[in-house]
Amino acid sequence: MMKSAIALLAGAALASAAAAQDPGSRQTREFVQKAGESDTFEIMESQSALAESRDPQVRAFAQAMIHDHTGTSQALRDATGRAGLKPPPMQVGAAQAPMLAALQSARGRDFDRTYWKQQALSHRSALTVAQQYAATGDTPAIRQTAAATVPLIQSHLEMAEQMSAKSGGS
Repeated sequence: MMKSAIALLAGAALASAAAAQDPGSRQTREFVQKAGESDTFEIMESQSALAESRDPQVRAFAQAMIHDHTGTSQALRDATGRAGLKPPPMQVGAAQAPMLAALQSARGRDFDRTYWKQQALSHRSALTVAQQYAATGDTPAIRQTAAATVPLIQSHLEMAEQMSAKSGGS
């Protein structure tokens, strides 16, 4: 029992030391992670929309999301490289996974309403994160990238909110 407790503590100390050795501030690492997860979520939801939806507006928006978020992901990867940081994770975050699953189980008009509603929610969150880091971030290359994405995220949010309200999903 004592050996396993010591092993657990040693493992926690190693994990903590490894995290402390990651380059960049905690603020920057958290922003990079959130931005990477957001882009991945937008892309995966939009791929689902192309597979499921027959609504031309949903499909056009989804194609734009895949294009735009692939671009913002690449810009963030480039910025992390210039700053000597780890690239963003290209995975959906724990909070986003249930949303993606809910969308993927929806069909027809319910799918479209859910897509618009989730796009509005996720872009609202992404906008807040990007604006915050653009204003207070401590890594210049990442801060510039965050600032450059703000107008794009804002335009996505406006369109998603309009379509969500129009489809009855707000």
